[in-house]
Amino acid sequence: MKKMNKIFLYASMLILTSGIAAVPTVAKADINYGLTSVGTAIVTTKDSAQLYNDSGQPLGRYLPAGSEWKTSLENTLDSGSYYGVGADEFLKSSDVDFESLDGQATYSEGQTSAANYDGIEVTSAAGAPLYDESGNPLGRSLPEGSDWKVDLQDNNAKGTFYRVATNEYVSAVDVRPYQNSPVYSESKVVTTPSGNPTRLYDEHGQLITDRALAANTSWYTDQFTDIGGIGFYRVATNEYVIASEVD
Repeated sequence: MKKMNKIFLYASMLILTSGIAAVPTVAKADINYGLTSVGTAIVTTKDSAQLYNDSGQPLGRYLPAGSEWKTSLENTLDSGSYYGVGADEFLKSSDVDFESLDGQATYSEGQTSAANYDGIEVTSAAGAPLYDESGNPLGRSLPEGSDWKVDLQDNNAKGTFYRVATNEYVSAVDVRPYQNSPVYSESKVVTTPSGNPTRLYDEHGQLITDRALAANTSWYTDQFTDIGGIGFYRVATNEYVIASEVD
């Protein structure tokens, strides 16, 4: 029998314990910076390209050099930017050339528009060191907790960087990009599918790693929001599920 929950927080989030070790949340040590829609696009592998899961872990499988794959999703981690090409299968942006089919600019490794984001928040307790466009440190840092507008995202061999001023960049390791997402009132019940637990995300689309929703359970939602072009339902205070992953 499905359990119906119509209040937030109380008994709402289940810790993963059955065969899966719970991963503790560490403040200011974010590993997932959010899933972002990139519309309809194609990525072409430069060489034989490793596949990764949504946490940036290698899957031990490769796609052949010069092969083309449809993508609509970008996943930004501390290890760089990735494009989804299958169910929990991602290619690193530095391993591919990207071509939008929605009339946007075509680009390969290097600078791209950061239009998906409204800004970045510095999450590193030590602050965010500034780098030049070649990834060389400038000897200055932005303070923890400060917010900055960005206009460019730079994916290169050293990782993912965001431009905050002329020839001044911060590393994705030290910040969290965010979007001022539209919010719509909602009043309905959503149900998780059978099989694996349904993952939870925060208000920035950032993966919550220490809990999830059990399969075949129902949850009340009061809010729908668009984060990076992806729809989310709120099921608890600052805890969301991807709309397409629930019924």
